[in-house]
Amino acid sequence: MTKLKLRWLLWCAVLGALAGWIALRLLTAAGKYAPVLDYSALYSLGAVCAVILFLGIRVKRSSQGKSDFEPIAAARTLVLAQASAYAGAVIAGWHVPAIITLWLANGLTPTLTRGLVLTGAGILMVVIGYIVQHLCKLPPEDTDGNSDSVVTE
Repeated sequence: MTKLKLRWLLWCAVLGALAGWIALRLLTAAGKYAPVLDYSALYSLGAVCAVILFLGIRVKRSSQGKSDFEPIAAARTLVLAQASAYAGAVIAGWHVPAIITLWLANGLTPTLTRGLVLTGAGILMVVIGYIVQHLCKLPPEDTDGNSDSVVTE
């Protein structure tokens, strides 16, 4: 598996910001509210982060020999952590245009505060994705007992 790349996360955030900007322009032109997620989305994001972190800790304990965890489940945990990091980047990027527009137009409002909190939740998803990716790293195996061999990833 490849590691998370900051460049791809930034691209996801930029694409999310572009989609958020287009949605913001279309909705405000139609007289609607800014496209900011509600606080109830925090429950979902928090649950995803908690589950991913729990699974990452289980994989780490398994790699240390303290518990038993299937290798395929460890790979799935890694994929889930990376997907949540990308989703967090898109969510954070989505709210940036609304935050900037609301800040410049009205100053501090409840919608702006909600956008800031959800952007922080998206960034937290990225951070947890990185942490769990690190937890899912397995130590190199020495199959022949020769410690002079070079292990490549």
